[in-house]
Amino acid sequence: MSETKKIDPRTLKRRDAMVEAARELFCQHGLAGTTLEMITAEAGGSRRTIYELFGNKDGVFEAVIRDCTGRVTSAMSGLEMTDLPLREALIHYGETLMTLLTMPDTIRYMRLFLAEVPRFPKLGKVFYESGLMTGRRFIAAYFERQMAEGTFPKGDAQQAAVFFASLVKADYDIRQMSYIDWEPQAKDLHGHVTAAVDMFLRGYGIGPETASE
Repeated sequence: MSETKKIDPRTLKRRDAMVEAARELFCQHGLAGTTLEMITAEAGGSRRTIYELFGNKDGVFEAVIRDCTGRVTSAMSGLEMTDLPLREALIHYGETLMTLLTMPDTIRYMRLFLAEVPRFPKLGKVFYESGLMTGRRFIAAYFERQMAEGTFPKGDAQQAAVFFASLVKADYDIRQMSYIDWEPQAKDLHGHVTAAVDMFLRGYGIGPETASE
C-alpha cells in the first residue's frame, strides 16, 4: 500500500514516523536486515498498523523511496526560473540540483536503493520515475517554454533535458558514492555548474553573453 490513504491526522503522524524510522533502519541494516519489529520499536505502533498502512515490508520500502525522492523533486519543482535570463536560470537549476544530489543523506539513500534494485525491480522503476524523471520533466517543460518564446532553438526539449542533466551531473554522484566521505564544496559546485551550462548553451549555438540578457 504505497500511496497515502485518506486517514486521520493521528494515523498519518504514525505513518510518517514509521517511514522516517524505516529510512534510517534500512540505511543501517539494509532491507533484508530490517524487521517490522525494529520499525515498530523505533516508531511505535504494531505489525498490524504496518499491514494496514503499507501492506508489508516491501510497501514500507516503497513508501521510503517515494518520500526521499519526493523531497528532492518538490524542492526542484518549486524553483522560480521564469523571470530569470536563460543562463542564470539554468545555473540556478543546476546548483540547486547538484546541492541536493550531493548531500550526504541523498548519497546514503541512493546507495540503499541501488543495492536493493536487483531484488525488487518494480521498486527500481518507482525510484527512477518518481525521482530522476520528475526532475527531467520539469527542465524539459522549461526548455519547451523557452523554445516557444524564442529564447532557445526549437527542437527536442526532452533530448535537451537529457543532455543538460548529463552535463550538470557529470560523475559527481558516482564519485561521491564510491569515494567514502568525499563531499564537494559549494564553490566547486558553482564552478562546475557554470562551466556545464556554458558548454551546453554553446552546443546549441548560444553564447553565454547572449543568454545572460
